[in-house]
Amino acid sequence: ADYEQEQRELKDRAAALQEELSKSQAATVNAEKFMGIVRKHLAFEELTPTLLREMIEKIVVHECSYDENGIRRQDIEIYYSFVGKIDLPEA
Repeated sequence: ADYEQEQRELKDRAAALQEELSKSQAATVNAEKFMGIVRKHLAFEELTPTLLREMIEKIVVHECSYDENGIRRQDIEIYYSFVGKIDLPEA
């Protein structure tokens, strides 16, 4: 009984690891596709509709808010093709 239980656990673990590997491989492929687009447009001088369609998946503009000093703040999220949202550290 212990042997059969261990076999089931190992099979479950192997399936979970295989799923994780597949996700990692998909992420790698998506990152490579994105980098291909970036390399293609690396030295662009003008932001064209074609460039936007290839590089940007969607842009989310949140409702504006005001802080205690009355300064307006509006969050904008940019989701890039193949890689999604990239969180950059605030300056």
